[in-house]
Amino acid sequence: MAFYTRETLPELLAEATDKSAAAYLFVGDRFLCQQASAQLEKKFLANGGMVHALDGESEDPARTISRLRSFSLLPGHQLYRISDTRLFYSKKVAKSLWSRIVAAKNENKPDTAARHLRSMMTACGLDPSKPEDDPAELGSHAWKKYFDFPHPGGDLSWLTVLLTRGLKESSTAPKTSVQDPAALLQETLEAGIPTKNILLLLAEEVDKRKRFYKYLKDRQVVVDLSVDKGAGSKAQKAQKTVLMDLINTTLKRMGKTMAPGVVEQLLDRVGFYPVAVVMETEKLCLSLGSRKQIKQEDLDGLVGRTRQEALFELTGAIGRQQLAASLAVIIRLLDNQVHPLAVIATLRNYARKLLLFKVLQQQHIYGYTPGMPANLFQRQCLPALKKNSRWKQELSGHPYALYMQFNTASNFPSTRLQQWLQLILQAEGRLKGSPFAPLTVLQHLVLSMLLVDGHNKTMTP
Repeated sequence: MAFYTRETLPELLAEATDKSAAAYLFVGDRFLCQQASAQLEKKFLANGGMVHALDGESEDPARTISRLRSFSLLPGHQLYRISDTRLFYSKKVAKSLWSRIVAAKNENKPDTAARHLRSMMTACGLDPSKPEDDPAELGSHAWKKYFDFPHPGGDLSWLTVLLTRGLKESSTAPKTSVQDPAALLQETLEAGIPTKNILLLLAEEVDKRKRFYKYLKDRQVVVDLSVDKGAGSKAQKAQKTVLMDLINTTLKRMGKTMAPGVVEQLLDRVGFYPVAVVMETEKLCLSLGSRKQIKQEDLDGLVGRTRQEALFELTGAIGRQQLAASLAVIIRLLDNQVHPLAVIATLRNYARKLLLFKVLQQQHIYGYTPGMPANLFQRQCLPALKKNSRWKQELSGHPYALYMQFNTASNFPSTRLQQWLQLILQAEGRLKGSPFAPLTVLQHLVLSMLLVDGHNKTMTP
């Protein structure tokens, strides 16, 4: 019937009550989907009705289908909203879900990570409740077979902890005899349901090859709110547009404004996290009291950099060999309650990746030369590098980001990068078993990494 995007969403809202479909699918960032769905719900419920909120993880498809087919005794529209629906999952979305799992883990959001992990397993035919299906126990071949992307390597025992965390809530999910709920749901919609019953589906990831997705796009309504999360200029522009709209809407709703330059600082500190941007903007507005304008000092007092952004700032400063900036970021990280071992883990991963890129660029078959243009690197080097599936995960980032990391690696001799790993290991040992303060250990580490003869420096209790 119709396909809408974030830009054309107002058109859908304007004609919703006149041209209502039986089903609506919202795809994209969870918060953006919830927000758009809430706007549509408001339109439908203007003259009465109610929303039946269902969770895709615990929803019983057979019961939902039965309710959609039935006439309600209640007045007005009956909206059945299924959040985090799994109807569109497959192996194709497993890698994207894995990225979400890792990101949530790094941001210390175990509940979110556990939810995405269960979704990834279910999409690929594994049962999160069965110990024998634990992904942490899968070898490289089995991992590739189930998830259709290479094993990420390293110690994955934390996945078992996530499954244990989510087992209690997921075990309450009702069992269903429906073998293919998407197919049965499509048959139900094709046969027709009462006009006052409407299905709302919300999904962060979808396999667009699915027959049910194609049906919804052709015969019902799909609202694609996806935003490219890459590092390129086009992606960054799209991200900024979405966040600016959210900030301006929030400011207007709360009757406040922001001083020039503060918006840019807010976006820089929060990054592309729509829900966080709205929450931080609301927090700033509420802190003003009767004042109308948010100023720089308000931002500095209430909104710190996110952990991910600050850690990225640290590796960036080290890569540019900016000693003073690196030391300042270390202080800010600890002030913001980032665990010292999290800093160690970030630096270890960064050093390993730079060392890998240094070794790869020394192999003439890849055609890398220091200072080569970005377009030539993307056209000539990346295809050759990606032929080696062993490094698929390390080379899965945005092409320009990879180009910049290769440039950074070219500025350091491989022996120095190897010494970094030794220094990081020593610092980890000091954090775990010495009387030195974490700030002292981490600052000594950065000094040792960035001073040319830093590896000769020692710390003794």
